[in-house]
Amino acid sequence: MSAMRAMILLIGLAVLAVGSVAPAEEVAPGITFTSYDAPGPNRVHVVAVDRLRSEYKLKVGWPQKQRNYTARQTVSTIASLYDAPHSHDVVAAVNASFFSAVPSITGAAAADGEMLDQPDSNYETFLFGPTRLPIIRPDIGHVNGKLTFADGSSTTLHSYNKARDADTIVAYTPQWAPTTGTINEGVEVILVDVSYPMRSDKAVSGVVTAIETGAASVNNAIPAGGMVLSATGTPATTIAGKVLAGDRLTMFFDTSDGRWNNADMAITGIGWLLDNGTANSANWANYSYSTQRHPRTVLAWNNENLYLMVCDGRCNGIVGMTFQEMAEFLIGTLGATDAVNLDGGGSSTMWVNGQVRNLPSDNCGTERAVGNAILLVRQDTSTVYPLSDPFASIGRLAGWDDKFTFNGIQAFSPASPGGDGYVIQVQDPAGGVETVRRGDFGDTDYAVQADVYCEYRPGVAGNGFERYCIFARDNGMGALGLNGNYGSGNCYALTYDSNNGRVRAAKYVNGTISDFQQSSPVYMASTAWRNFRIECLGSRIRYLVDDSLLADVIDTTHVRGYFGIGYHEFFATNSNMHGTRADNFSAVRLAPPDKATNPEPADLMTDVPLVSTLSWTAGAGAVSHDVHFGTTSPGIFQGNQTTTIFEPGPLQLGQTYYWRIDEVNAYGTTAGDTWSFTARRYKGDFDNDGDLDQMDFGLMQACLSGASIPQLDAACQPAGFDGDSDVDRDDIARFLNCLSGPQTPLNPDCLDR
Repeated sequence: MSAMRAMILLIGLAVLAVGSVAPAEEVAPGITFTSYDAPGPNRVHVVAVDRLRSEYKLKVGWPQKQRNYTARQTVSTIASLYDAPHSHDVVAAVNASFFSAVPSITGAAAADGEMLDQPDSNYETFLFGPTRLPIIRPDIGHVNGKLTFADGSSTTLHSYNKARDADTIVAYTPQWAPTTGTINEGVEVILVDVSYPMRSDKAVSGVVTAIETGAASVNNAIPAGGMVLSATGTPATTIAGKVLAGDRLTMFFDTSDGRWNNADMAITGIGWLLDNGTANSANWANYSYSTQRHPRTVLAWNNENLYLMVCDGRCNGIVGMTFQEMAEFLIGTLGATDAVNLDGGGSSTMWVNGQVRNLPSDNCGTERAVGNAILLVRQDTSTVYPLSDPFASIGRLAGWDDKFTFNGIQAFSPASPGGDGYVIQVQDPAGGVETVRRGDFGDTDYAVQADVYCEYRPGVAGNGFERYCIFARDNGMGALGLNGNYGSGNCYALTYDSNNGRVRAAKYVNGTISDFQQSSPVYMASTAWRNFRIECLGSRIRYLVDDSLLADVIDTTHVRGYFGIGYHEFFATNSNMHGTRADNFSAVRLAPPDKATNPEPADLMTDVPLVSTLSWTAGAGAVSHDVHFGTTSPGIFQGNQTTTIFEPGPLQLGQTYYWRIDEVNAYGTTAGDTWSFTARRYKGDFDNDGDLDQMDFGLMQACLSGASIPQLDAACQPAGFDGDSDVDRDDIARFLNCLSGPQTPLNPDCLDR
């Protein structure tokens, strides 16, 4: 290409306004891929994900599927390692962390709630949690944790998933590698049944199966679902003297920012591009390359979507973007409000459904091997109902997620109705709020119940009180009355207060509790096992105690979410805490009400204005129907009725009408589909009796005008069968074809069309 032609091409590209190269491609339901031409010239590739679709997860993938990898791999290779349709379908992937030597990456990484790399307070960390609303924190650092032994004593837990230093205890999880990789002797404790996920400011618990010392303490296998604690020096001596096989140990992991407690996934970037809808330019001064044009990889979002984004550069005249140019594209084209910059340059790669969709800059198309990748995974984790846990002596079932500390099974008397004398005890020894949750962000219509020991304690009311509860449709933070770094409570809850016996049919909004029975509070001033049940079906929320209805409300505040058992204490002295003792937990799916089916206009009469009867088939359990009918969709509300027939009154010939039947049953209202029809009438039914007989035939003959002679009498309009302006023998023949006889319903084919 001549220099002049190249210059013309570049000028032409430089003046391009932002626009799609091709229409948005639907990658999967709720996910699109779009490529844009942008000034520069630049080409930007964007995967947009409906943020509230719970089946899509963000995860971090590694070369060889292990954190302690021995070689870097391309994004394509990493994505393929994890891609297992339909159970774990990797829909898209981009490169992630900045990295240097194998296996070093910059900052934190977490996936499936498990912290894999320790945070670095020098850079920005993206946190994505069960609420599906991400945050970016610029200064999260690692803090030593705590290892608690079976006798209640504790020692420092220094780190996790990193090479062990002298005189430290390091926790190794299954995502680190098949084995610990240690080479120096010390002590390695093998744990199983670990209560993952492992988030910060939270304790997980596991049962000791072996304590390896001497030559056996090197490079032990990490069991699936388990953990290995590896120690040298003084910590190794401490462990050797404290731990026995069969002990349950508790491991507490920590960071400098409590907001990590709410994160299921984390990744550290370098460069906070957008903050709450504006370019975060004050942050960019920290990075010299922010004003240079390079290929870029970005994580961004707004209230509706998550965005995985790659900008090409250094190839075919595409120049790449500065931070400012990327911010302008994010805000102006995508409407993004927040974004963080990930590794760019030759690492920038966009992989979608098995193909690299951008042009990596190395050799104008060669993928660079990288330290890890962000995976967009389609994985349905919605709850399989029915679910139950009897909290038996052998321990709680797998799948419970604690907020702060491991909540175990305890012997307790009196036993619950039908119980075995063992219960779960939910509380945090440090005080405040504690919850254990199950379920999924996408769970909507279900009932949850448990036996709760409601201990009436007026004797210590001067020191405070404790609140026991079950909850439903929690946003995933399990925060109840909290409002701060550890989340804000948002859920429905059925609670009992120990000081006065008050039972609340409650709702938490941003940590504030309200009672649906505020005007007529309920008190149960006695100690007893009580069965608590919350039913959520559509907008109808029902609270029951011992099978008696406490409250039945219509509320749309919380439409989906997790369920579980909660505790909140308000004592001045923590030694007064007893915790929520619960047993016989269960959750079942509630089916939404059926919609009305087969609605259709029936028995259309022949007069003008027309009279019509609308009929439908009621859904199972329907007790009444909200009828909407009118000339605009979906019709105006006509009233509630218990029949399945509605007569709207006189209709106008040729007018289109819309109607909808909403089912009302014991669980609320289910909107039906909107239907429509155009008002018509039968030809030839002059006397408006629904049949064509001799009376109508006489009137038909009276309207004869002859071939090609227009019949102008409006009363003879029903005689025009063949669509022309006259009434002749053709019309008579068609009338006779429709003749039904006295009191015999007409053929619908004779409708006026």
